Amino acid sequence: MGARSDIAGRPIKDAISVAPILKRLVFVTLAVLVIILSSISTARADSVIPVAVAPSTDEAARERVSREYLIKAAILYNLAKFATWPETAFTGADAPVRLCVLGRDPFGAALQSLRGKRVGQRQLAITMSTDVDNAPACHILFVSGSEEPHLGEILDTVSRLPILTVADFEHFATAGGIIGLTEVEDRSRLEVNVDAAGLAGVRLSSKLLRLAVTVDTQTAQINAVPEK
Repeated sequence: MGARSDIAGRPIKDAISVAPILKRLVFVTLAVLVIILSSISTARADSVIPVAVAPSTDEAARERVSREYLIKAAILYNLAKFATWPETAFTGADAPVRLCVLGRDPFGAALQSLRGKRVGQRQLAITMSTDVDNAPACHILFVSGSEEPHLGEILDTVSRLPILTVADFEHFATAGGIIGLTEVEDRSRLEVNVDAAGLAGVRLSSKLLRLAVTVDTQTAQINAVPEK
């Protein structure tokens, strides 16, 4: 009887003698793969191996907010150009136009980059505050959404002062603020309470009013939102 053969036609004893070599090759191959995978997983961000990582939901949300307030910072700067304050609102000819944010700052560097820019013959100054008692020193007062629960108190404090009040939460203009930056069907809309502007003594350009939805005192009284 001849020697038994495997399915490849080789003698069984030869196949058995080759088996340890194959095992070693398999082990070495697996070890190399593990090393490669480990080096890829621990590679630095500037590695030559490009790795695309999709932004997390939180990162995407922060990016949207950053873009939103970059645009709104530009809007605030342009509002300053379309508004005129009485001379008595300034301490002198070289006094700045003071743009204040009341409450939590949603702008970050976007607003700070406007510091020192020209508004007519004056420079723009940026101030952050959490105290409404500091508001009388401002010419433009952006009321952050964090202060919405205190809106009644804020408007009572500044309503007859030459301060252009602005906010981006709903019903601000109809509650007695001067300019509301709102969104309707994903489109930005400018709401202007012309009576509130008149009460403050701040004159708004007709060019601005043509771009805005105007709100009068009667409408503001009807649609006013009670303080939370």
